[in-house]
Amino acid sequence: MKIYKNPSISEPIIFNSGFTDSNTGISTDGIEYVSEVFDRQLQEGLHPGAQLVVLKNGGVVLDRYGGYTGTSGKHKITPDTRFLVFSLTKAFTSACVFKLVDEKLVDLDAPVGYYWPEFSCQGKEGITIKQVMLHQAGLPNRGFVYQIINISNLEKLTLNIARQKPQFDPGSKTAYHYLNFGFILGEVIRRARGMPIDVYLKNEFLIPMGLGNTSMKVSEFGSKSYARLCSGTFDHQLVASVFNLTKVRSAVIPAASVHSTAREVAIFFQMLLNSGKYAGKRFLKQETVQLATSLGYEGFDDSLGRNTRWGYGFFLGGDHRLHPELPDGMGKGSSVDTFGQYGQRTSMAWADKRTGTVVVFLCNRFLSTLDYKVRLQEISDAVWDAIEV
Repeated sequence: MKIYKNPSISEPIIFNSGFTDSNTGISTDGIEYVSEVFDRQLQEGLHPGAQLVVLKNGGVVLDRYGGYTGTSGKHKITPDTRFLVFSLTKAFTSACVFKLVDEKLVDLDAPVGYYWPEFSCQGKEGITIKQVMLHQAGLPNRGFVYQIINISNLEKLTLNIARQKPQFDPGSKTAYHYLNFGFILGEVIRRARGMPIDVYLKNEFLIPMGLGNTSMKVSEFGSKSYARLCSGTFDHQLVASVFNLTKVRSAVIPAASVHSTAREVAIFFQMLLNSGKYAGKRFLKQETVQLATSLGYEGFDDSLGRNTRWGYGFFLGGDHRLHPELPDGMGKGSSVDTFGQYGQRTSMAWADKRTGTVVVFLCNRFLSTLDYKVRLQEISDAVWDAIEV
């Protein structure tokens, strides 16, 4: 088996628009086809605008972007256009938790209430950090409407969660925690480290990694620097409208409010794929990243209504093996060695340990749950076909 160099461990990743045929273990013809798929999806109107980055062994093999920031066709997408990545945010929040684990300020087996005493009530006394990260805390959607109404008041939201009663016995089942995953862990981070999660993320990861186009909230939404959301399905038209509000875009939602570019999300996932190292700096311990991206649970998820594989804050690949009849956003080559996240019917990011591959796709149109995964699978399958080693 050929051994490839990974320059991203010691040097920053340098992006040049288009694709390269560098000796990274990926087919030039194959990556050209990935680019064709990306272009065709734009031409077919699946989304107004999008970005796609593929890294292999720490090198850039595809850096593609196109379309417009909204349906008006007024502003073109650039490499620096920022997209709301929704639940890809959970990867950033999880990294913050694991950074605190490295610093011995958080123990995954400790109760949430150890760090946040007000949380220890109404049957939540025994809920551990690990259970939250595996979506087993029993609070998958408690207070959801209240949260949307009060989205800009993080203090009010966390107080509301602290008073909630679990929907089921914690640890008895798994159910994806859409927003409460972030609100709970964000408050643990604030209590353990003494600063809000958005500040901690910025200080510990974003600034030292050079991710200047990434943030957990925005202050100037409405400028041409940000992509606006639209919906291709009736059931998400209201969602698009709500998440296009400046009030919502400027809120800190630790499970769903990161704004970023495909380039910068790819760098973040490359750091994780590098076992916590990037550009000569160590951000997380190797054993910590190994735990974060390992299999923590495989089985039925009540919120998703299907079997899935969970790492600690990450989806793990291989959905096509669990559900051959359904599309797999991470593609046909994904397995338990593939970790990533999806972003509310728009975006995805995944990294594969076996092949050293990172794929990030960001766009600005909601599709149906099925069509969204078909869109992602087409891109991911094309990448898998291009991989030679």
